[in-house]
Amino acid sequence: MKYLCLIYPRSSVAWRQFTPGPPLVAAALIDARDLNQAIQRSAMLLQRGAIAILRRLEPLSTEADTANYQNRETTMKYLCLVYSEEERLHSLPDSPADAECQAYAESVAGSGRMLAAEALEPVSSATTVRMRGGKVTITDGPFAETKEQLAGFYLLDAQNLDEALEVAAGIPAARVGSVEVRPIRQLRV
Repeated sequence: MKYLCLIYPRSSVAWRQFTPGPPLVAAALIDARDLNQAIQRSAMLLQRGAIAILRRLEPLSTEADTANYQNRETTMKYLCLVYSEEERLHSLPDSPADAECQAYAESVAGSGRMLAAEALEPVSSATTVRMRGGKVTITDGPFAETKEQLAGFYLLDAQNLDEALEVAAGIPAARVGSVEVRPIRQLRV
């Protein structure tokens, strides 16, 4: 199974002015046989006082060919985090149907810019991992109570921020939610 691990700084009053939540420090895809192994692997990524949220990923398509990238000369990677109100996502007049989301993901993949894209299981399946004083605390649910929850992501390979923003603007869920676009900082692992 694959898990998305989102890492946030120690909670502070300063982040509360931002929406939908605290600033994201890092994101990682974790391959694990189960949630326990994913938690162990995410704990290794945490710095003192950091908080991690784990969400199991649901593949968009089992037939998607993400290994064939046409745009190999690009050097920037961007993570597009798709936020929406989980309970209202499919009930609003502008809500996208799953087929439209799939078609858009396939068009981005066909352009050679997509490195990965996944929809997330419901927010009730989230597990939050905190490291305090060398001890790991595990809590069911998301990091913060917010109106919008993380619903999925696209990991893009783009020439620049403008190109990444163009792709993000076309994500169907942006009509009823928001898409946060963040450059990826290369880690030496």
